[in-house]
Amino acid sequence: MKRSKFLTSAAAAVVAAPLLSSFTKTEIGALPKILPRKLTAGGLVALTAPSGCIWIKEVMPKMEGILAELGLKTVTGKTCYEQSGYLAGDDDLRSSELMNFFEDKSVSAILTMRGGWGCSRILDKLDYDIIAKNPKIILGFSDITSLLNAIYLKTGMITYHGPCGYSSWGDFTKQHVTKVLVGGEPYTLKNAVDLDLSLTPKSFTPGKAQGALIGGNLTVIASMIGTRYEPDWNGKILFLEDIEEEPYSIDRMLWQLKQADVFEKISGVVLGAFTDCIPEEPEKSFTLEEVLDQHFLDAGFPVYGGAAIGHLAPKFTVPIGIKAEVDADKHSLRLLEQTVS
Repeated sequence: MKRSKFLTSAAAAVVAAPLLSSFTKTEIGALPKILPRKLTAGGLVALTAPSGCIWIKEVMPKMEGILAELGLKTVTGKTCYEQSGYLAGDDDLRSSELMNFFEDKSVSAILTMRGGWGCSRILDKLDYDIIAKNPKIILGFSDITSLLNAIYLKTGMITYHGPCGYSSWGDFTKQHVTKVLVGGEPYTLKNAVDLDLSLTPKSFTPGKAQGALIGGNLTVIASMIGTRYEPDWNGKILFLEDIEEEPYSIDRMLWQLKQADVFEKISGVVLGAFTDCIPEEPEKSFTLEEVLDQHFLDAGFPVYGGAAIGHLAPKFTVPIGIKAEVDADKHSLRLLEQTVS
């Protein structure tokens, strides 16, 4: 699809009016919301690797080409070509490059290249006051979960859970990137009926609820509990996904959230893809479906699963910090606010 079509479709996104929530929990302690400016034709996107090493360097010119087709310019950070063990350069390099891109007035958006592991190592090295004074789009998922949620917690700036540069960028993914980052109008995130996502939408607990969105990779979210970057759960809609974790591991992490009283504070849950989360010895294990049923059937808040979020090729871009409504009966997540300024 050509750039003009993406920009047109983004601008034509339907504005959905908020409905009263059937599940309401109070949100407290949130900083004033900071909306980054929307992407426009000719905008400069910084490519950086704050987490794992970019092993396949050929992805860099490919990503630059995809963004050029969307009418965007790029600047590529040194981290995209560095290696320090499994990291894209040492912690000082990755953190300083990220801060430099935030401070650079010519940069409109920051696209993280991949997850892996490493973002949590640099959270203490970031200057959140400077980030708050230089709001701009930052996009990624997987291990980038910790960075996105930490920035939102510490600054109030909206961040964006969506494709990394290492991800597949098909039409579905690009359409949702442009709806959120270019158009910015409220709209409903619902799996396309004609798109094979290998996901089966399911309502675990029916109902509707509203709240600001937080979440991402379950492994990363669980690791943030008890740290100074643990999200403020109050009144939030929590979305979760994961990859290559056995059902017992998913069970353990969900119990960690439950025993940390997360489920006492949130308003609703949206489950994305749990890719290849299968037991090594099936005869000795619950299935993933059984584990999710144990946690979310008849929960005290609306829950649905099968959303196009996580480690799969076609994916939504989910704005962390934006108020949304989950409708577990319709398997949909409706954004209720502008997603960019």
